[in-house]
Amino acid sequence: MRWSDVQTVTVTFVELSIESSAQCDYDSVTLYDGRDPASSASLIGKYCGSRRPHPVTTSSSAVSVVFRSDFDVSTGRFALSWTVNQGRSVVAAH
Repeated sequence: MRWSDVQTVTVTFVELSIESSAQCDYDSVTLYDGRDPASSASLIGKYCGSRRPHPVTTSSSAVSVVFRSDFDVSTGRFALSWTVNQGRSVVAAH
């Protein structure tokens, strides 16, 4: 998700109920600050189990959400909500 006229995005886990493990190795929801988790986006956090984390706010106008599953346990789900934090844009005149 990316917005062009904002400065940050706040993501909140509304629901988190997926397979739990110590390092979230089996099923996980991972949030990245930025558009490209494979290269330039910074890791915000990797989540699993049923304990919802506190809301997180990006430092940019983009957030990437990656869901990973080993397909061993087929029950569970997660839901996210997000708030677009409007920023003031400054246009320089020449």
